[in-house]
Amino acid sequence: MKKITLLFILVNAFAYSQINLGTTILQNTVVASNLNVPWDMTYGADGNIWFTELNGNIKKMNPTTYTITNVFTIPDVVLFGFSVGLHSIVLHPDFNTNHYLYVHYTYSTSMSKIVRYEYDEANNTLINPTIIKGNIAAGVSHNGSRMVILNDKLFISLGDTYSTPAVAQNISIVNGKVLRLNLDGTVPSDNPIPSNPLWTLGHRNPQGLCYGNGKLYSSEHGTGNNDEINIIESNRNYGWPNVEGLCNTATEITFCNANNVKEPIYSWSPAIAPCGLDYYQNPVIPEWDNSLLLAVLKDKRLIQLKLSADGNTITQQNTYLINTYGRLRDVLVIPDGRVFICTSNRDYTGTPIAADDRIIELKNNNPLSIATSEEIKTTIYPIPADDILHIESNSKIDFVQLMSIEGKEVYFEKYSESIDVNHFSPGIYLLQLLDSDRNSIEKKKVLIE
Repeated sequence: MKKITLLFILVNAFAYSQINLGTTILQNTVVASNLNVPWDMTYGADGNIWFTELNGNIKKMNPTTYTITNVFTIPDVVLFGFSVGLHSIVLHPDFNTNHYLYVHYTYSTSMSKIVRYEYDEANNTLINPTIIKGNIAAGVSHNGSRMVILNDKLFISLGDTYSTPAVAQNISIVNGKVLRLNLDGTVPSDNPIPSNPLWTLGHRNPQGLCYGNGKLYSSEHGTGNNDEINIIESNRNYGWPNVEGLCNTATEITFCNANNVKEPIYSWSPAIAPCGLDYYQNPVIPEWDNSLLLAVLKDKRLIQLKLSADGNTITQQNTYLINTYGRLRDVLVIPDGRVFICTSNRDYTGTPIAADDRIIELKNNNPLSIATSEEIKTTIYPIPADDILHIESNSKIDFVQLMSIEGKEVYFEKYSESIDVNHFSPGIYLLQLLDSDRNSIEKKKVLIE
């Protein structure tokens, strides 16, 4: 029998407020309440938002009806320390076919592991747990973690376990690293060090990881100062504990020159406790296009970090929802341009209200029409698409390109108002409409089922 708990939310019971971005008005709405420290959210090819709760719960939410379904409670999750338990989750790109998802959690007060489960849709539960990476040291804090799948490789950010900062520079220990694994847990042959899952080293507590602009971005907790945004590059050293923030003291400069250190592209002092991170690239909210969105714990806000065209620098910072919902643990962008954030007020240092913890939706009040500064208007439907994708625009479009979420081109043809997507693998794609010189006119993420 299916084990399903449904959370029905009446429209007239929603708590609405607005964010004025200038030309765009965002409506922010609490769409889920009474959660237990939701830690990580991910969007699946099945069209649902999947999320973890610290105590071991795995749930999914329909982003149209906001119905929450309890899927599974991991039986061996151990809670301890400063909000340590079930952390990150990611779904396999071919989830609709193989039903695989991956989670990272602590199973004792000193150890954690990455486990792959299989979703049993008929019974709405998880089955066949397989350890992908076991025996990862855990601490009372600084365990990370976030996971991203790119080009059939699993990336996970891990912290230094709080009391052992020196491990971040030890290449034989996985803590304080970003790891890169094959999806079966083996080590890729082209990793920087043979038979070693290490991709980067020198991390203190990276609690945000996302892909965008052809780059892997991370947010990382510093000490009382020097919280960071980093671009994760193979075989680079990010300095901790020898370097905090930029290489700007004599000792740090010496270490950086000798150890291939990659400096952050942005840092904060005093610390703000940056957490979940996602990349926004969608004309639905034009002010946020080509930006990182960052959930913040200590400073209790959402931060937009506008990126340069090449994605290598941050050109502007804007803050929203200051002290509105409390501590923000994660942020998620879904293909239709909506943004979801979750709170972390029931953790060790939070001050929850009766409704905590919550998930909040941010959306453009006029999502049906996409307009640029040149008043180009484009409608793309249906989303999700399972047969034919339709494109209607008042602009002259010459070419249409579809890119996989890993950055691979899967379709490039002269413009047509209808594209047969029936033969594409289910998943999230970047759709680009191009002019005769192949310059981008519109960009939009689309979901193909």
